[in-house]
Formats: sequence, structure tokens, C-alpha cells
Amino acid sequence: MRERILEVATAHFVEQGYDGVSMREIAADCGITKAALYYHFDGKSELLNEVFTDYLDQTGEVVAASVAAQGSVEERLKLLVRGLFALPAPRRAIMRLAIHDVGRLPDHQQAAFGIAYRQQFLTPIRDLVSAGIAGGELVEIEPDFCVKLLLGMVYPFFAPAAVGVESGEVDVLLEVLFGGLRRR
Repeated sequence: MRERILEVATAHFVEQGYDGVSMREIAADCGITKAALYYHFDGKSELLNEVFTDYLDQTGEVVAASVAAQGSVEERLKLLVRGLFALPAPRRAIMRLAIHDVGRLPDHQQAAFGIAYRQQFLTPIRDLVSAGIAGGELVEIEPDFCVKLLLGMVYPFFAPAAVGVESGEVDVLLEVLFGGLRRR
């Protein structure tokens, strides 16, 4: 039941945002009473935190697999981006939800999410970029800024409306990231 609640809550949060969702709606769509929902989760912020944590664990696996893969830094970064786009659109949309609604969590949960986000997501990507710069594979640019560029390019595709991102579109995004737009 807990998995079903998370699935339903995720869909509601992604579509309507934190403020647009009630525990009553989530319970009704799960086919349970509101009291039964509160048996599994203390409140809406705990449920949202669980959605964020579950998503971060999933994306952390994509990041870890990409970082650990064999090949050039460029190949591993491409593997990372393709791995993120391989997640279903509603799962990708959780990142946008987190950016917009993480402030709805209690301070201790916000802090824990921030630490986990840096450890599982940002730092491994930054370290991979740093290795590419140190090895002469990537241009010398501040690694944190490079990570912001990369995430800034993929972020628009994490919107709930970005359901079908074609493989060719991901290839163009990666080409622009690594090759630029300028004709050579």
C-alpha cells in the first residue's frame, strides 16, 4: 500500500504542486480512508519528502552508474544525460517539483534533502567534470558552473508537459553541450 500511496502522491504533486494537493484526494485515489493514509504517513510534508527521497535515490543510481562506467568523461556524461532522460517523464518532473516545493518541508528535512542532493547528484557530476578538465578532455571552466550549464540544459525537459523527448532531441542537446552551436 505504501508504494501505491507514493505512486499516487507523486502524480498529484507533479501535476498540481504541493499546495494543489490534499491528503483527502490522495487517499481517495488510493481507495483508502484518510485515516489509513495517515497510518502510513504523518502528513503531507512527510509524504512529499518521501517522494523526493525516492526520486533522489533513483537518480543517484543513474549518476553512480554513469560515473563508474568505462570510457571518456564525455561518454560518461552522455550516459548520465541519457539515463536521466530514460526515466519516465513523471519521474523526471519530480526534480522541478523539488526545486519549487522543497521549501514546504520542515527545516530538518530540507537540510537532509540538500545534503543528499549534493552527495548523490551534484558532487559526483562535479567530480566527473573536474576529472575531465584535469585530464585535458574538457575545456578549463569552473566545474560547478559546468554542472549548472548541464543541468540548465536538461531542466526544461523535466517539466510534466515534456512527456515525449525523442532520442534524437537528446542527441542534439548533447551535441550542443559538447560541440557548441558555432559552425566550425
